[in-house]
Amino acid sequence: QTFPGGGGSTWRIYENDTPRDDRRALKWDAFATPAALDPQTFGYEWDAELLGETDGLVTLPEYFRFEPAADPKRSRWVPVEAAAVPAETGLAGVTFPRRKNPSPDPYVTPEEPDSAWKKPGPAAGPFTARPGDGSVVTYSWYRFADQPAILNADLTDAEREAMQTKVEQLHQSWTPDRDYLPPPERGELADIEPALTVTPPAGLEVGYVPIVTRQAAE
Repeated sequence: QTFPGGGGSTWRIYENDTPRDDRRALKWDAFATPAALDPQTFGYEWDAELLGETDGLVTLPEYFRFEPAADPKRSRWVPVEAAAVPAETGLAGVTFPRRKNPSPDPYVTPEEPDSAWKKPGPAAGPFTARPGDGSVVTYSWYRFADQPAILNADLTDAEREAMQTKVEQLHQSWTPDRDYLPPPERGELADIEPALTVTPPAGLEVGYVPIVTRQAAE
């Protein structure tokens, strides 16, 4: 799939209960231009004068001015620099603290003994991991063909076992010290959260995979 470089944003600024037809769009292309960085990579070229950047992270504009048009539907919110905000608005002194959400409910998987999560069930576990977001991830090791997604994929037993055989061959042959895709010609690969790189128990190195069954706040 290649990218031509077009695109945009549907972001809008409006008050609560504003009718959908009266919600005016953000003039996104005033500070971000869609671009094909190469035929397979889509991205944005940022306007450095309107944006802040720290360690590669871009900070989007904070202030916008409403520009009406003869056709109301073509009216837009246009980004402006902080210095252009009229003092009488008092906006320069306004802060928006992070919303304090109530403690979230855990993400859980079915507990029924006849569910795909329990029958035939995991080969080992449960284990826990603690990523940097403050949550606890509970996971177990399932035989690849017995993981819930495969059990619910409308495959016959023979098809599942054929897949299991292929996965075991991959686990035996694809060692982590080799490259299997060409390295990127531009940019850098993302890092994986270290806590989510887990090691299988002895005897389950081939043909088994870790499946998350619960995630909850610490």
